[in-house]
Amino acid sequence: MKMITVKKQFQFSANNFFDYLDKQLTLAIQQARKNDLPVKLASGTTYNQDGIDTKITKYNRGKEYEANFKNDKFDIMINYQTEDVPNGVEITFSEDIKSYDPTAHSKFNNWLYNVQLKHGAKKELSRMANGVHQNMQ
Repeated sequence: MKMITVKKQFQFSANNFFDYLDKQLTLAIQQARKNDLPVKLASGTTYNQDGIDTKITKYNRGKEYEANFKNDKFDIMINYQTEDVPNGVEITFSEDIKSYDPTAHSKFNNWLYNVQLKHGAKKELSRMANGVHQNMQ
């Protein structure tokens, strides 16, 4: 198991973030279900997209979104927690690679993997922020 957490402040609100996230999730779920019926985003919602079983484990609009992505190669849990602050929102992004076993790797390989995960988490948070900004226009 390998957990990475990245925290960053952005100049938009938690509501703006969830507006974008909801739009992305709704589209993904409709594509997975091959219909355009309304989607209710809630804890417990499941869908399969491109062979990846996805379960929304926590959904509290404006506060927290957590989902588990699983197939025969990986098992990953991601979590976004938002908190409105005076100049926008602080987002904490966590990624838990449940399928990673650090005891099966050397210290150096674990360190390298950690660096790659941290870089990937920062990139993912920036990608989401860019999406939020575009969605606000």
